[in-house]
Amino acid sequence: MIAIFLLVLLLINPLAYADAIGIAKGEAAPDFKLKSIDGKPVSLSEYKGKITVIIYWRPDQSRSIEALKDSRDVLKRFKGKGVEVISLIPDGETVEGILKIIKDNEVDFPILIDAAKEVFGGYGIRVYPTTVIIARDGKIAHDIPGHPLTYRLILEGYLMYMLGEIDEAKLKAMISPQKEQEDKAMLEAERRYNLALKFTEGGQLAQATEAAKKSIDAKLSFIKPHILLGFLFIEAKDSDNAIEEFNKALKIDPNSHDAKTGLGSALILKGDLAKAIEVLTSAQAANPYPQRGYYELGRAYEIKGDKDKAVEMYKKAIEKIIRKRIIPSGISLCQ
Repeated sequence: MIAIFLLVLLLINPLAYADAIGIAKGEAAPDFKLKSIDGKPVSLSEYKGKITVIIYWRPDQSRSIEALKDSRDVLKRFKGKGVEVISLIPDGETVEGILKIIKDNEVDFPILIDAAKEVFGGYGIRVYPTTVIIARDGKIAHDIPGHPLTYRLILEGYLMYMLGEIDEAKLKAMISPQKEQEDKAMLEAERRYNLALKFTEGGQLAQATEAAKKSIDAKLSFIKPHILLGFLFIEAKDSDNAIEEFNKALKIDPNSHDAKTGLGSALILKGDLAKAIEVLTSAQAANPYPQRGYYELGRAYEIKGDKDKAVEMYKKAIEKIIRKRIIPSGISLCQ
């Protein structure tokens, strides 16, 4: 039971297990020379003078693959800044299987085979995956055990700190447990929001509304579920609740085109045409997805009795190839 608890704690909180390896920070990183997946010899000493990220992973483990993909994405940001990455795997995997993983995940850094577990034992690797960051002077700087939810942020923070892009206070803020809790809340909010989108696309509006509300409960400052919920309220002919949600969204981002478009649409439903036209006209300024806004302006002018202006707005909407949907164009990516 204790072992299971420690494993769960490790996966959730990277600070719960302070060291992923048996070598203390500040000590020299042991050199090694291994063959890559394509048979070429590669040694750690070749990377002397550079910040080197070592990822020890297992090809049959999903969180190892996730760490590999995250490190691939993070390292793109530091290309040309003297940061290199190499990854190591234990022996026993087929070359074909490894090559497929490399291809599927677009990995472009060396994959070395630790056939005799020289590095595994020499570094005292304790968990898969393990990420070790070696400073330019060849000493252990940082390590990351496993693949915590904030792996990408932690890796990026360490590298930014070592490159002098942030100070120690900023680094601590980036990797703090509080930050991880915030990220977990955001992940849950995004999951609920994506579920709400799927329900919306499938016409299951009651379920979509419930999922959007749960997304907001998970992360109140996440603007997207507020906007989606507003449009769902419009579909339900509930102008008051729609207006409330769009106003909440505009408090989060006063420049949101989708929130302004939704608010204008809700005001049309409520019968406040003058205010609707004002809001919708404002929403069209520099809007990369203006289709829905032009459509709603056309409706407002049509109800108002200004047919010429209505036709003008409808024509603009048609030119942008609008497809009327519940969700706003910016979310639906209607282009």
